[in-house]
Amino acid sequence: MPFKGAIFDVDGVLIDTANIHFLSWREVFKKYNIKFTFDDFKRKVDGLPREKGILKILPNIKKNELKKIAEQKQKYFINFLKKNKIKKIKGAKKFLISLKKQNIKIAIASSSKNAKRNLIKAGFYFMFDVDAEGFKIKRGKPYPDIFLKTAKLLKLNPADCVVFEDSQAGIDAAKRAGMKCIGVIKDNNKLKKADMFIKDFSEINIKKIKYLFK
Repeated sequence: MPFKGAIFDVDGVLIDTANIHFLSWREVFKKYNIKFTFDDFKRKVDGLPREKGILKILPNIKKNELKKIAEQKQKYFINFLKKNKIKKIKGAKKFLISLKKQNIKIAIASSSKNAKRNLIKAGFYFMFDVDAEGFKIKRGKPYPDIFLKTAKLLKLNPADCVVFEDSQAGIDAAKRAGMKCIGVIKDNNKLKKADMFIKDFSEINIKKIKYLFK
């Protein structure tokens, strides 16, 4: 099985927009007189779809109100994104360039509607061969659908691809798709089942990935 494709989740893997998301959520919950801290964000809503995040903080909110809050959060996020720099994960751009030089196909597989916008601002988006637009996929991670779709768009066999993920659901989805997976560890999060773990892209190279396919 040769190594032919690299598939990337976005937030927490290539970039880190946690602080921008936190600021957006804090503004949303101010209207409900909730003191929302960064610790609340990390423990309760980080990585969840907007409506699920809202229900973690406001479990009794009505359905019509839920949608309005989700839309408001997105507006705040876009405004804060304009004012703040996006943090790039160490070594990410250099690593992407090395993949391109070796004719390894690269793709984005994020379920976030903000992935394209964020990557354009970070200067990464147009480096990719494929954007799977994961937010359009009905069954999210840990189902393998997003990664199987990405492999199809790349015209590659899933077994020839490696996925970079920072969540357990993402790792599980990658393995269910029959792909190799490299877990990106942040904040001492406990991830399992990946073929390898890294803290950032300064710890990885193509030679190490090819070894996984032997």
